Amino acid sequence: MGLGERVRNGSIGRQARSRHFDARRSIQRERIGTILSIAGTTCIFLGLAWTICYLHFGRGDLSFVFVGLMGVGLFAISRVKRSDVGSLMIVAHGVLFAVCAVGLIDAPIEWVPRSAHLFLLPLAAGVAFTFEPRYRYGSLVFPLACLGIFCAFSVGALDSLAPGISPPLEVRAWGARLNAVFSMALLALIFAIYRIDIGQRLRMERDLRSAVRNGEIEVHYQPQVTSTGVVTGVEALVRWRHPSGNMLSPDTFIPLAEESELICEVGLEVVRLACETLRHWSDDSATSTLRVAVNVSPVQLLDRGFLSSVSKIINSYGVDPVLLEFELTESALSTDAEAVVETMKALEVIGVTWALDDFGTGYSSLSLLRSLPVRKLKIDRRFVDGAVGQEGARRLLGKIVEISQVMGMEALAEGVETADQLDLLVGLGCVHFQGYFFSRPLTRESLMRWLDERRLSVVAGKVHLSG
Repeated sequence: MGLGERVRNGSIGRQARSRHFDARRSIQRERIGTILSIAGTTCIFLGLAWTICYLHFGRGDLSFVFVGLMGVGLFAISRVKRSDVGSLMIVAHGVLFAVCAVGLIDAPIEWVPRSAHLFLLPLAAGVAFTFEPRYRYGSLVFPLACLGIFCAFSVGALDSLAPGISPPLEVRAWGARLNAVFSMALLALIFAIYRIDIGQRLRMERDLRSAVRNGEIEVHYQPQVTSTGVVTGVEALVRWRHPSGNMLSPDTFIPLAEESELICEVGLEVVRLACETLRHWSDDSATSTLRVAVNVSPVQLLDRGFLSSVSKIINSYGVDPVLLEFELTESALSTDAEAVVETMKALEVIGVTWALDDFGTGYSSLSLLRSLPVRKLKIDRRFVDGAVGQEGARRLLGKIVEISQVMGMEALAEGVETADQLDLLVGLGCVHFQGYFFSRPLTRESLMRWLDERRLSVVAGKVHLSG
C-alpha cells in the first residue's frame, strides 16, 4: 500500500477507498450523520408538538402517528455516531410512512389546502444529496418515489384513500401555514448544506490540482519486518502538506482525488518519490536491497498512460524496478478486472512486483488469485485484531497464511501492534509483518535514523523486533 492510510497506522487503505472500492466511505458517513441529525431533531420536535396539540384538543386518535414520528426521530439521533446506510434508509422510510399517513388524514377542505405532503420535498432532497450515484435506490429510486407520491397528493389522486377522520378545524389553518414554512425551511437548509459541501470540495479540488506542482505531496514510510527482525522494505504512505500549513491525512483528500481522477497525478508523484528514495538508498549497502511498496488505484491501472509514465519514472531515476512493489486491494478487482490484470502483467514485464492488499476482505476468488502476478498477500488487520482472543478468528488467520504458502506467495500481516499478536502470527507460520509494534510511519530522514539505530543494536547484540 502507498496511497492508503489506516486510522491507526497512517495507511490509506483503511480510511480511503475510492468510489469503485469504498474509498469515499468517510465522506458518505459525514453526509449521513448530518442528515440523520436534521431528520432526528425535526421528527422529535414536530412529533412532540403535534402530539401535545392533538391531546389538548381531545384527539388522541390522531396523535399515534406523531408518537411514531418521535420514535423515528429518537432512532435517527441514536444512529448518528454509526452513520451507516442502513440506519438512514430505516429513518427515511419511517418518515415517508409518517408523512403519507398524516397526508391522508390531512385531506383538503374548501378554505385549507393539504400541507403535510410538502415534507416529501426535503425528504427526497436529503436522501438524494446523501447517496452517491452507485447507490441507485437511495440516490434515484427513493427520491423519485417521494416526488411521485408528492404529485399524487398534490392533484388529489389519493383523496379516495382518506379515512373518515380529520384534524380539528381549530388547528387546520395555522397548521397548514406551519407545515409550509417548516418544510420549505428544511428544504432550504438541505440546499444550503449541499452548496457548502460542493464549495468545499471545489476549493479542495482546486488546491489538490496544484499540490503536485507545488511539491506539497509528501511520503512517509512504515517499515516491514521479518520474524527474525530483518527489515525487508517499507510501505510508502502519502500525506498532503496543505497551503494552510496543516498536514492533511489521506481520508480528507484521497476520496476527492479518486472521484476527480486527480489520483493519477497524486499516484505518480508517490511513485516518483518512492523511486527517489530507492535511488537514495542504492548507494548504501545497508539499504540497497530494501523494497518500497506503493498502493495503486484501479483508476490508475485503467489509465492508458500509466504504464508508460511509470516506466519513464523508473528509467529517469535508474532504479531496479524489482525493488518497487505495487499493492492493489482485492476490492479493486471488482472494477473491470480483465483490464486491471492486463496492466498488472504489463508492469510485471518491466520488473515491478505485486502484492495483494487487504487479502480476505474483497472480491477475488482463488481461481482469480492464481491468474494474478502477485507475489505477496497482505493480511488485513481485522483478521489480526481478533485472532488473539478468538479461536475461530485464529483458525481463519491460519488458513490465510496456509493459502499464501500453498500458492507460493509471501504473507505479510498488517496492523501488528502487540507482542501477543506477533507471537501468534509467528506460530501460524507468518514471516513478514508491519504495524505500530515495530514502528510508526516515518519521514525518510527519521527512517534512516531508525535503521541506523537498529544496525547499532545488532552490533551490540540488542536488537528487538519492536525496534
